[in-house]
Amino acid sequence: YQFYNWQINRKRGIEIKSKTYKPVPNPTSSNEVSWHTRSIEEVAKSLKTNIKTGLSKKEAEDRVGNYGYNELEEKKGRTPFRIFLSQFNDFMIWILIAAAFVSGIIIREITDAIVIMIILVINSVLGFVQEFRAEKALQALKELASPGALVIRDSQESSIYSKKLVPGDIIKLTAGDLVPADCRIIDQVNLQANESIITGESLPVNKNTITLSKAHLPIGDKKNMLLSGTAITRGRCTAVVIGTGQNTEIGKIASMIQEEEELTPLQIELK
Repeated sequence: YQFYNWQINRKRGIEIKSKTYKPVPNPTSSNEVSWHTRSIEEVAKSLKTNIKTGLSKKEAEDRVGNYGYNELEEKKGRTPFRIFLSQFNDFMIWILIAAAFVSGIIIREITDAIVIMIILVINSVLGFVQEFRAEKALQALKELASPGALVIRDSQESSIYSKKLVPGDIIKLTAGDLVPADCRIIDQVNLQANESIITGESLPVNKNTITLSKAHLPIGDKKNMLLSGTAITRGRCTAVVIGTGQNTEIGKIASMIQEEEELTPLQIELK
């Protein structure tokens, strides 16, 4: 958790030359709606689902088309060598290289040239380490995804690939399961979850179905919610999926890791 937060605070994520990922528009995004303040009946109505019978298979297939698969964005990673070379793709770096050349070759100020080159090497190494760790952080987030889920559709329980989950799906979870998507708990028995990957809280958190009154709460205080990538440590529950893929809390973290670093006003002028 501390590592992911460090990556977010640095705001120096994976470089994306072509475009920055934009999640599929999702009116039921867990980031836009205060699901923890709604009753179970209101949640079901908003998601157009039935908490007893679940979605129909046809409706679930249609929603996959609307919301996309329940997975973090796939992106071809860069090799360590390409990451290192990218550290020199900056106008200010080129100026420093030119300054080192002029100092060492033309003016014969060898000491100045060496100092400049040392600064360049240190800057490049630090930048490489940050971006390489960002690549690894995103891969680690993707590995947290649960491969399968027990879902209720057309009143029948069945195991499916978790990437096929959609908002409105009714799922069942028990101790040892990874939560496959952001969910609102419908019912539970002695439910606890380890949310350290998201909140940093090292101890398991007791969960319940009580509707909360405050809209703006820390993630860890939303006791009636389950978050994608967290683990059920005790008990069992039934829950309704309210956010998938990039429209989850862990998806938000992945998006922040991938944010392009904003150029400074000076860099914009130089370009």
